[in-house]
Amino acid sequence: MHGESALERRFWRYWLAGILLLALQIVLNVWLVNDVSPLGISDHQAAGSAIRVDAIQAGWQASGVMKLALSSMILDCLFIGVYSWGAYAGGRLFASGQNALLSRLGKIITVAALGFCAADYAETISQLVQAIRGQGSDSLAYVAATMRPVKTIAFLVTIFGLLMALYIRRTTRRAG
Repeated sequence: MHGESALERRFWRYWLAGILLLALQIVLNVWLVNDVSPLGISDHQAAGSAIRVDAIQAGWQASGVMKLALSSMILDCLFIGVYSWGAYAGGRLFASGQNALLSRLGKIITVAALGFCAADYAETISQLVQAIRGQGSDSLAYVAATMRPVKTIAFLVTIFGLLMALYIRRTTRRAG
């Protein structure tokens, strides 16, 4: 990857590292699945009430995986920062190009990366506080559940937007 700008190197390093951290979280989630939380950490994110959070955390405690759940949430905080920074760098990279379509797409990706970062941190910190306390909170569970669809949409915009931008860049380079 010689001849790349610092921004492009930052994009590739952080974006791919973020994707690897996400893959690690997916693997860890297997151990958080039980009868109370059949989707693992996703059930905790979507709980929406203190009663539901308490039931999920009690299930994890009974299964002996509460520390793993905490570790997964901390890993999620790392993922959010790394992935968001990479997606933001990718958005900036494509926004600064000469191709009008790539430039518009890059701006959308940049905004989505910032939105993803804010929404996912709000969700994950709300989860983490409840897990550390060992007790659910209606207000924190509500924040996590409300931010979940926002962060999901923003994440999908970044990942598919960046894949699309890379494809457009590659095909326009071949044609040019």
